[in-house]
Formats: sequence, structure tokens, C-alpha cells
Amino acid sequence: MGIVDKTNETQRLKAQLEALLFNAHENQKKLERFEAIEFKLMAAESIEDLLRIIGHDYMHLFKLDACTLLLEDSDLSLRRLIPEATLESIEYNFLTLLNFPVELEKLQYMSSKICTDTYQSSKHQWLMDKPGIASIAVLPLIRRGKKIGVFCCGSRDINRFQSHASSDFLQRLSFIMAVCVENALNLERLKQSTFTDPLTRVRNRRFFDQRLPEELNRRDRSRTSISCVFLDIDHFKSVNDNYGHGVGDDVLRQVAQRVQGVLRTHDVLARYGGEEFAVLLPDTGNEEAMMVAQRIINAVNRSRVVVDKNVLLSITISAGVSTIESEQCFEDIRELGLKLLASADQALYDAKEMGRNRAINAGLLALTSSIDVPDTVSGHN
Repeated sequence: MGIVDKTNETQRLKAQLEALLFNAHENQKKLERFEAIEFKLMAAESIEDLLRIIGHDYMHLFKLDACTLLLEDSDLSLRRLIPEATLESIEYNFLTLLNFPVELEKLQYMSSKICTDTYQSSKHQWLMDKPGIASIAVLPLIRRGKKIGVFCCGSRDINRFQSHASSDFLQRLSFIMAVCVENALNLERLKQSTFTDPLTRVRNRRFFDQRLPEELNRRDRSRTSISCVFLDIDHFKSVNDNYGHGVGDDVLRQVAQRVQGVLRTHDVLARYGGEEFAVLLPDTGNEEAMMVAQRIINAVNRSRVVVDKNVLLSITISAGVSTIESEQCFEDIRELGLKLLASADQALYDAKEMGRNRAINAGLLALTSSIDVPDTVSGHN
């Protein structure tokens, strides 16, 4: 072999070595990025944290042009589990909850393997409908043999996700993400169980007291109206005295179901204590709130409560309504919430005094006048 040939061979080997070292270096950096995002995913303390990491941190860390997360929600449980503000936020618009049969069928029959490919509208639009995407990576999220969702990465670079590209890192991320999504949702279920009344299965007072200032702050930003309806089952003590607490529990459960059936999904119904319920009606003016209160009364009255085949009870309910209109402002949100509740509670007391089985309207909350605000809302019989 001549000197020239030896020189060329040396240069070729040197170039190969440099390429190998470069690839090793790039893979090491990629591994570090994946480990960083994995640690963040595993440390997420809530579903909101997890979604923020997936939709923001992951996109920026890996310089993606788009990402989408689609989760199976055939029974609409996630829609109730994930806070409504999160679902409505532009920040989380990459999230889709799948509940239509055609969507669930597509999820069920899609491949369980990682797929990297050129973006094709006919094939990928249901997964990612973003303009300008040229290549896509599709990561099925699988737990215990069941697809719980799919995560998709999109790039305007047609070569970013090439067909049949090595997907070891993506396979690992798919597994980690599926575990973290499942854990975050289970944690959310556990947290929400502490906000649920075990008897009636509606929200409890703790949840209502936490949600009230949140809704008042949102009302203040959006300048919408908000109303409160305070409810009390009439003569409930006599039900317990005459039929026992077991029958009283049945009455509470059935009344709660009837009230819930009248409300919208984003209205807040809570058992406030004993036989009292509180309803928060976001984006609802005074006249509409009175109509809701009357529908609740009608729903409770429309038929007798069936306890067993030998016990049918005629149950009525009284209501008090109070409203804050869109143009009203108040700096102390906590005090504002107490005044809204106290006003509705006083109207409920008036309804009891006037014969029960009716709704009394406290009207618009007078923010400029002094209202004696109790620490707790009083009970009624």
C-alpha cells in the first residue's frame, strides 16, 4: 500500500472516529434531556403540573413545533376529574379528551408501537391538526395492556422524525409518560375524594369554600355575574324523628340527585351541612338564578321520595338566592364570598318564615353597604 493510500485510509478512519464521537456526544446530550424531562414528569404533584411539563417544558427542551396529548375518556370521568379552568385554558389546548365512539375506535385499533413518519393529513389529522407539520412521532400510552391515550410530537422539519428511525428514547418516554399520567390522575381522584360528601356523593363544604374565592376571582377578571343559591330541606328533622336516620339518609341522597340533575356541569353543588346545600352558579345573573332555584324546587316536588315499597315521602325544599353583577367590584374576595353566602342564607331564612317550599330573592349584593357577616352560615329547620 502506497503512502497516499495509507494517508487516505488514516483520514477515513479519523473521519469515522469523529463521526462516532459526535454521535455518541449527541446521544449523551439527548439522554440527558430525556432524563431531565423524566425526572420532572415523575416529580409532578398534580395533573396541572404534569400537563404543563408535557405541553411546555418538553416542547421547548426538544425544540418541537407542536405536541398533542389525547387521553381516553369514554365514561367522561376525566372531564370531571381535570379542573375545568385547565380544560378551558389556552395553555393546555394541546390536550384532547376522547369520548366519541369514532375516536375511541381509532385509539383502540392504532398500533401499540412507536411510530415516526412523514406527516400525512389523512392518517394523522385526528392526532395532530397543526398547520405546517412535516413529520410526526406517535407514542401510544399503554398501562396494563390498555391504551390510555397517545402523545404526539410534531416538527416542521420533514427529516426530524424519519420513518423507521431508532425510537429507544421515545419508547422509554412513552412508558414513563403513561405511568406518570396514570399516577397523576389517580392522585387527583384521591384528592377529590376528600372534597366529596360520602353520603350524597356531591361536593362537600370544604370543596365549596375553596372553590368560591376561585370563582369570585374569575368573575372579577371576566366581569361576569355570579349567583349563589342556598337550599334547606323542609321539616327534615321530623323525617329523622318519625322514620329514623336511615330514611333521612335516603332522602338526602335522592334530593341531592334531583338538585344535581337541574344544574349545568360547571355549576357547583355542595352539601353544606346537615340538610343544607349550597349551589354556586358562575356566569349567572339574578333573574336566571331565580329560575334555577325554582327548577330545583320543582324537581324536588315533582314526585314523592321512594325510600322503600312501603315508604313514600312528600319532600319540599326552600331556597334563598343572591347575586353579584358583572360591573360590581370588591377587593377582599374572602369577605365578598362570606357576604354572598350570608345574603343567600338570609333569603333562605325568609323563605322558611314565609311558609317554606319557595325561593326568596335577596337580589344584588349591596357591596357598598355594611353587612354583618357571620363566621358560619346558620342552620334552618
